[in-house]
Amino acid sequence: MAASQRAPWMRMTQGSPECLSTRRALVGFQKRTQRLLGSHTQLELGLAGLSLVLAALLLGCLVALWVQYHRDPTHNTCLTEACIRVAGKILESLDRGVSPCQDFYQFSCGGWIRRNPLPNGRSRWNTFNSLWDQNQAILKHLLENTTFNSSSEAERKTRRFYLSCLQLERIEKLGAQPLRDLIDKIGGWNITGPWDEDNFMEVLKAVAGTYRATPFFTVYVSADSKSSNSNVIQVDQSGLFLPSRDYYLNRTANEKVLTAYLDYMEELGVLLGGQPASTREQMQQVLELEIQLANITVPQDQRRDEEKIYHKMSISELQALAPSMDWLEFLSFLLSPLELGDSEPVVVYGTGYLQQVSELINRTEPSILNNYLIWNLVQKTTSSLDQRFESAQEKLLETLYGTKKSCTPRWQTCISNTDDALGFALGSLFVKATFDRQSKEIAEGMISEIRSAFEETLGELVWMDEKTRLAAKEKADAIYDMIGFPDFILEPKELDDVYDGYEVSEDSFFQNMLNLYNFSAKVMADQLRKPPSRDQWSMTPQTVNAYYLPTKNEIVFPAGILQAPFYAHNHPKALNFGGIGVVMGHELTHAFDDQGREYDKEGNLRPWWQNESLTAFQNHTACMEEQYSQYKVNGERLNGFQTLGENIADNGGLKAAYNAYEAWLRTHGEEQQLPAVGLTNHQLFFVGFAQVWCSVRTPESSHEGLVTDPHSPARFRVLGTLSNSRDFLRHFGCPVGSPMNPGQLCEVW
Repeated sequence: MAASQRAPWMRMTQGSPECLSTRRALVGFQKRTQRLLGSHTQLELGLAGLSLVLAALLLGCLVALWVQYHRDPTHNTCLTEACIRVAGKILESLDRGVSPCQDFYQFSCGGWIRRNPLPNGRSRWNTFNSLWDQNQAILKHLLENTTFNSSSEAERKTRRFYLSCLQLERIEKLGAQPLRDLIDKIGGWNITGPWDEDNFMEVLKAVAGTYRATPFFTVYVSADSKSSNSNVIQVDQSGLFLPSRDYYLNRTANEKVLTAYLDYMEELGVLLGGQPASTREQMQQVLELEIQLANITVPQDQRRDEEKIYHKMSISELQALAPSMDWLEFLSFLLSPLELGDSEPVVVYGTGYLQQVSELINRTEPSILNNYLIWNLVQKTTSSLDQRFESAQEKLLETLYGTKKSCTPRWQTCISNTDDALGFALGSLFVKATFDRQSKEIAEGMISEIRSAFEETLGELVWMDEKTRLAAKEKADAIYDMIGFPDFILEPKELDDVYDGYEVSEDSFFQNMLNLYNFSAKVMADQLRKPPSRDQWSMTPQTVNAYYLPTKNEIVFPAGILQAPFYAHNHPKALNFGGIGVVMGHELTHAFDDQGREYDKEGNLRPWWQNESLTAFQNHTACMEEQYSQYKVNGERLNGFQTLGENIADNGGLKAAYNAYEAWLRTHGEEQQLPAVGLTNHQLFFVGFAQVWCSVRTPESSHEGLVTDPHSPARFRVLGTLSNSRDFLRHFGCPVGSPMNPGQLCEVW
């Protein structure tokens, strides 16, 4: 789930409509076979007769199975269409040639992996990608419908934005000119022509303020971690184009990537009017500046203790810390028309980084600083230009992620752009067309059951003292859940108000993007003097993901993920609990991972653990950190500390969802089993969980994930979690010493 956020329950009965449909289908089959006899030759009649015999045998088997199913009230196989379909999907994903106690990921996903080669242009492919593609197709249909008519101006803007992105002929005709004009407006670029040598602050304000690029650092407005009912200006490290500092610092291992990046920088500079030799020389200087930035950038695994990196100060104190720029001037421009003073509070994450950035700016030549600032603007805007810029990027992505030439249709790119720009207006269309309100009610019920199961486990922990346990239970009780979508998107006036002031034209995609950057800056400024709102989601409704937000102590599950294979009202509860149930448990457990546990029930960053419980917690997490650090991908070890929070959430989420399923069975009784799968429903729960993570990935993308992703690779999200699950080991009978049961279980929650 989203790490940045810290992320139908009727049982089938013998008289169900699905079973009656099966019966009618059998009768229809008999009638159709009778009509096969007609004006045929003897040979045809002979073949038809043989076919009829075979069909009769098949029909006899089906009828016998149907009769047995209806006569034997103890028979426990579900033969509805939904059960048969999902059983088929599970079977084709399995690899029966592998023992579940040997390699449960291969056992569950081997068939899926064989049937799913990487699509062109993709560096990875999994359930999430597949479901997002389905959602995009729905959105395409809605936006391109010739009868499109809406009372919401925001929805009409969404369609205009999407259509502007599809105007390839106009985009190609304009070429690089829109960005050249913008660079000239800001003051020029030494790579392409004359530039103003004395305007560092003006260029920084334009690039980082008006157009929302993030050179040197990033500035945003969000809830204050230590006073979560108020928003505050926040400043953090930023400024690298490649995914991680590791790509810059380990130059020998990443020589191919760095060369491809420099080639990309040169190509874009030339497309914008630079001369090849001069452009490469100056871009080499920009790259060297980024390498210096990488040297002072603090690795993510050293930023997990939020108490240590949180520093609240005034703008005047920030000025003293990093004096190379005028912070009051910059922040006042960024948050205009708000009036700021020297005493305005700012939260800085990583004071050492900002101090060193200031020193780096002071000792760097003005021409290099200008080239770097404009390069950040170029990176931000070239995706809105013609095909030459896209082709240049594809070459870099092929080196960086191992992708082959993209065959992604333009409409998919435009749906993604529209989701980024007007995601909640797009979500309004999506929800009205697809979302079943019953799903929201059922999801809320499942969350309640999983929360109860988690709290029951809390009561059984021997390492937690009573005072901390009580506070933990209060925090779990206080977790606010958001399902499907925020209510305002279905109210046209409220939705229109959200995008009021954002101008969108159907024939100017580049200008639409510039307007978006400027609009988002104004929206950010508007948040500073207001308290955080529950209605402000960090994901759009069509997103296939979920998240936990510690400052609001809330878990959010967009409509986009409340679909098969994560959830379907006519699927066995074992699959629903193993799918969306584990997702829910995962997000809930984030409230108690190594970072989330630092926040109290009100969403404030403060100590609330007793020392003895904190020490015990850290001992348990150390076991998990060591466990995951032993796993390797292509000979490269995982970073067990970088992935610790997500691993805690995976393990705790699985346990909570399984216990909730057990509680459901105690209330409702055993559910029917799927046909032909040969698994008990308890085993099906674990297979359903594992098959959510079936995935294929290029070696380059796998490496990138290891150095940047707070989640473990898909394979080890399955193997690591299940090898710690006593319930899994019991239901599959994995003996101690088998690969799935190494003998030591790491348990936190």
